[in-house]
Amino acid sequence: MTRTPLRKDRAARGPALVALCALALTSCGTEGPGRTAPAAPAAPSAVSRTPTAPVPDPADDPGLPPEQRAAELAFVQLVADVAEPCTEGLPAVPPPRGPDGPQPPTGHPPDLPLPESAPPSEAPWSFERARRETALGPVEKCTAPLHGKRIAQALDGAAARTPAEVEKALRGIGYDVDHRLDGPREANGKVEFTLDLRVMGSALCLAGSRDGTRTDLDPYGGSPEVRCPDVERRS
Repeated sequence: MTRTPLRKDRAARGPALVALCALALTSCGTEGPGRTAPAAPAAPSAVSRTPTAPVPDPADDPGLPPEQRAAELAFVQLVADVAEPCTEGLPAVPPPRGPDGPQPPTGHPPDLPLPESAPPSEAPWSFERARRETALGPVEKCTAPLHGKRIAQALDGAAARTPAEVEKALRGIGYDVDHRLDGPREANGKVEFTLDLRVMGSALCLAGSRDGTRTDLDPYGGSPEVRCPDVERRS
């Protein structure tokens, strides 16, 4: 897929973001309460148990081996690159203000006091509540078909028909972080897989199926507290 050269200010955003992630990889993974304890990736399967707490993100593991950390950062860079056309024109995030930070312009109204934080909910964490499908934002809706296009081109180009062939093609175009790829596996006469594209606060999950000649991809939103395959899809 031909890429149009990006303007210098836009082209610098992806590497800068990834450099920031390199300093604190936890910010690159999915975020949510309770995601501090490391855990091994769950086995690729449908909902087979009922978690009693949010599922931790393996990328949050401080003991992550260097090669896995590099793979996660490469995945974040891939997602940032694919999303680049969808973020054109978005306002830049203003720099933080502090003693040495930028000052408000003359006549700027005084800062208002920050609202008090809402008290923590006393309701216990609920897997059934956390696994409800969430809405996708405009950037996610724009990005999903771009991932779909590059995936379909790769699978068509490889004439992928078996789970092994589909997996090889997906990993060959950068979707090669184990805990972000569920499957592929044979189901209902097709090869099915799920991709977790939830980085930098995104909720984007992508369900795919391949019947040997055609690739179908369905984007949906998922809470960071559960795995993408465990999200209860709306009918």
